[in-house]
Amino acid sequence: MRRLLKGVMVIATGAVLTTLLALEGGGVVQVRTVNAQTQQPRDTRIWFVGNGAQIVLEAGKPENPWALDVMQRNTLRLSGQGLDGDYRARIHGADSHLKIRQLMREKYGWRDAWVSMLFDTSTSRMVTLEPLANA
Repeated sequence: MRRLLKGVMVIATGAVLTTLLALEGGGVVQVRTVNAQTQQPRDTRIWFVGNGAQIVLEAGKPENPWALDVMQRNTLRLSGQGLDGDYRARIHGADSHLKIRQLMREKYGWRDAWVSMLFDTSTSRMVTLEPLANA
């Protein structure tokens, strides 16, 4: 029994470390949104991709708090990866799901595959960003 418990602990630790590496192993920006009701800032770490000259994010679920913030105020601030600045954000409809999933899989590979096993992205949406001038 002790041996079984030790094996389970090793597997669990490996899964946690793999998840941490997958989520935070690079290609992450901080997104700052503002809650429309409370006016409080919300910081979220998220993956991004470049789609041509455009920066694209994935709202894993349209009801994620940061995505709801964007729906209320279509702006956000990015920090990190040389993308620091304010942006106008547009959340696309359900028809954008396959495109954003393809872009994420191409950029993040095994990391995206691992995270997709742990988190439901079946309703994810593409979020395109446009830099705000003089923001």
